[in-house]
Amino acid sequence: RRGRILMLIPHLGVGGAQGAFLRLARYLSDQAEVTLAVMEGTRPVDQDVGLRLQVLSDADRQLHKLGRWWGMLQRLRALKREHDVTISFLSGVNLLNALAGSPNRTIVSERGSKRHDIGMSDRQRTLWTRVLDPLTYRRAGRVVAASEGLAHEIITANPWAKGRVIAIEGTVCAEALVDAADLPVESDLAQLAQYETVVAFGRLHVQKGYDFLLRAFARVRAMRSEARLLLIGDGQEGPHLQEIAAQLGLSVAKSGCKADVIMPGMRQDPLRYLQVARVFALPSRYEGLPNSLIEALAAGVSLLASDCPWGPRSILSGGSLTHDEVQPALPFALPHGVLMPVPDSPGAIDIWAQELHRALEARPERPSRAERLAAVTRYDIAQTGPIWLQLAEDMAQAGRLS
Repeated sequence: RRGRILMLIPHLGVGGAQGAFLRLARYLSDQAEVTLAVMEGTRPVDQDVGLRLQVLSDADRQLHKLGRWWGMLQRLRALKREHDVTISFLSGVNLLNALAGSPNRTIVSERGSKRHDIGMSDRQRTLWTRVLDPLTYRRAGRVVAASEGLAHEIITANPWAKGRVIAIEGTVCAEALVDAADLPVESDLAQLAQYETVVAFGRLHVQKGYDFLLRAFARVRAMRSEARLLLIGDGQEGPHLQEIAAQLGLSVAKSGCKADVIMPGMRQDPLRYLQVARVFALPSRYEGLPNSLIEALAAGVSLLASDCPWGPRSILSGGSLTHDEVQPALPFALPHGVLMPVPDSPGAIDIWAQELHRALEARPERPSRAERLAAVTRYDIAQTGPIWLQLAEDMAQAGRLS
């Protein structure tokens, strides 16, 4: 019979982890019976996915947090008994997954760094890295990290778990990315192609380093009157970023090309806006595996990315530069872009301003569709999906034998 796979995530809102989760679910559903489960309902799953969706929390009951967790744990245990293996994404549900059933039927996937997460308090970080993560990994059969560097972080903190940890990098649809990169751009932003435009897109969060990017861009703008920054995305840092821009003397608008910084909010298929860019910037302070950088590869634009933990080294080098290589002198040119200092490191703002200036001066020819497709193929779900499927089948077989 077809295997039965339960896939668990906190919610199905907008986010890189949610996108990777759904792409993997679609792939696995061609080979197995897949059920999705969320802690709380946010938006419905696309109808064309054709997957059953379960909500673990009981929204009709007003429960204390512990009572809510206990109820979700009981519902998840019942669901896991109906499935051969359960795959969960992200830490909270990873813990829930690990506590709800046999390790032989449990796969947890970590998507981002805790050691470098500046949004965590010291107390939270200690609780997770010293208590909850080890508990999760001991009760999980396999731990899948979003990148090779993140796998290294997990193993360094939990050496006893080395045999359980595997890195699987990427779940993108390469053809779809290249197609999205060629979609038309709305007229209100298409005019930016006539300017020297830097583009960044993603969640407006301190993790992404957009506050630092504004400061570096302000230096560039002082030297280059045609320089523009297009920053696409929504998030809690939005108002703060606008305040920083004003303090730096940068004008901000939601559309058009006259302001120094254009912040149009969330736009569908942000990858297409790289058609108006001379350079894509990823100034992140930490990552798991930055999907936006993989997407930018499909657009064929010049790339600048911070050497943050984890992912940019691997992506810009095509996998040849790993986390344990000797620290290169930055900036460091790699086959797919330039590796840059992490924000807030000594001298970082000067280096970023210089490299942005240099990238805006250059006018490299855009790679062909075939070249852009080849650059992202290693992250394609057609390459990584079979690894996930084999892992699920091996775990299901182990569970049946136990």
